[in-house]
Amino acid sequence: MTLENLNLGELSAQEQLEIDGGGKSFWEKTVWGYAASQIIDNWEEVKSSWRQGWADGGNH
Repeated sequence: MTLENLNLGELSAQEQLEIDGGGKSFWEKTVWGYAASQIIDNWEEVKSSWRQGWADGGNH
C-alpha cells in the first residue's frame, strides 16, 4: 500500500515543524527555559565571558 492509494502525501519540512510545535520544546518556550537553552547552547562563550569578567574585576 502506498501513500497515493490512501490519497495522502508526504509532509514538507515546514509542516513537520508546525506539527512538532515549531521545533521548540515546551521548556524552551518559557522565559527561564529559553534563557537556560541559550546558556547551554553557548556555554563556551558564557564561560569565557565569566572568566574575563572575574579577571577584570580584580584590576579595579
